[in-house]
Amino acid sequence: MAVSGRGTQASERPGSEYDVIVAGYGYAGAMAAIAAADAGATVALFEKMPHPGGNSVLSGGSCIFGTDYDETLAYLRMTCDDATDDEVLTAMAAGMVDLPGLMEPLVEAAGFGLVYLDRAEGAYPFPGGRQLRAMRVTRNEKFRGFEHVTGGRAGQALFAVCTENVERRPGIDVYLSTQVDRLLQVDGEVAGCEVTTNGTTRRVMARRALVLCTGGFEHNRRLQRHYLGTADFSSASPTGSTGDGILMGQEVGGALWHMWHLHGSYGFRMPEVPLGIRHAFVGPRDQERGPMPWIVVDGRGHRFANEYPPAPQDTPIRDLIYYDADTQTYPRVPSYLIFDERGRGLGPIGRPVMNEPSLAYEWSDDNLKEIQSGFIRRADSIDGLADAVGLDRQALEATISRWNDASDSGQDQDFGRPGWSMVPIRTSPFYIVPVFPVITNTQGGLVHDARQQVLNPWGQPIPRLYKAGENGSIYGHLYLLGGNNTECLIGGWIAGVNAAKERSRTSAFATEVG
Repeated sequence: MAVSGRGTQASERPGSEYDVIVAGYGYAGAMAAIAAADAGATVALFEKMPHPGGNSVLSGGSCIFGTDYDETLAYLRMTCDDATDDEVLTAMAAGMVDLPGLMEPLVEAAGFGLVYLDRAEGAYPFPGGRQLRAMRVTRNEKFRGFEHVTGGRAGQALFAVCTENVERRPGIDVYLSTQVDRLLQVDGEVAGCEVTTNGTTRRVMARRALVLCTGGFEHNRRLQRHYLGTADFSSASPTGSTGDGILMGQEVGGALWHMWHLHGSYGFRMPEVPLGIRHAFVGPRDQERGPMPWIVVDGRGHRFANEYPPAPQDTPIRDLIYYDADTQTYPRVPSYLIFDERGRGLGPIGRPVMNEPSLAYEWSDDNLKEIQSGFIRRADSIDGLADAVGLDRQALEATISRWNDASDSGQDQDFGRPGWSMVPIRTSPFYIVPVFPVITNTQGGLVHDARQQVLNPWGQPIPRLYKAGENGSIYGHLYLLGGNNTECLIGGWIAGVNAAKERSRTSAFATEVG
């Protein structure tokens, strides 16, 4: 399906050549296309799924910017922990300081507004974090969202700004349900790609450059097994996130970085939904959100981590995938989330976000639908709770008793969970549900330089190949909340500008591609 922007019909199939080809239509791909078009390039924007947006449209919609360059750079350095080239971080820090100036005209052109959040957005207490700020797109009266998306209203608004700006540029042709299969090279330069639409494959030439914006590998079991240590993950990302761009970049010599690093937590697997569902506490840990009504125990009935760390969708997954060499098992997969009747009434424990209409699921506000279906098990006693899932009664009784004492004192001496987040588990009936590692998004992929050009293992640029977004994020240690949105916007823009600056090859070159 070929469209311009979100819905205007364009040609039935891609042309044979464009100045710039962009693979993947999320925040990064949209920004790369816009930047290249504004530099005078003709652009083909390919998206393999029937709908654009990928992981982007499911995001919280916040973009993080810095008010001071040096402090922003200091925070990025701590976040990446010497795992990312400093020239890349300096470019990102400069982009974060300039981000309001980049986004304001795009937001205005799309008829939306921006709200600036006057609070620090660094989840971790690193130098430079206090001056970070967030901005978010405010929806206009005409905005109805994307019908195929569940959740992520703020992310939808930010993506609507992107699609509106893509639509306004006649030099951009968008092709949905069109997969980029592999890259083509001539004399060591990326010269175009093969794309498949409705079972038909054809070659398309890039006169100047190609930009990979294809997202992560949340649904590629082979890459997960090789780089993440276990394949027993669920993913909250759209099913199209299969690492295509990473593999294509490798084929032409691209190096990899940060492949172990992912942004994730504990969450739910429902039989009728082939995607992971995150627990309801997202964004930075925030006392204003109220207490977290549950604890999480392993297969032995013991707590093993702080259930509410500073970024509750960042590092918790690391605790779940612990491997016990003595038993040759992952004793925390599954683990079990436990709460009581008081906690049940504090709000939904699950937060589905989905970019595929056939997979939509709406979690009940009071959790009763999930309890009545049997997905969440109910018992009148702690012993009954243990029996429901095969946990040791004495161990679980001791864990709950210790938790209640800690909640009463407001001090979690075992794992340091904030006192204001703690809720005792005393009010019958009691509830238990298995939880598994759930990937929000992967960070690893192709190495790039400050110009967003893909590098080979020797640190040399692969001619005419650029990338942006989660198919090789800068984050190599901890996640900067809202940071992937920010990185997609800045990196996409840098990649599009530099791709459009490449010397244009003549049409005669297309015969070598074809």
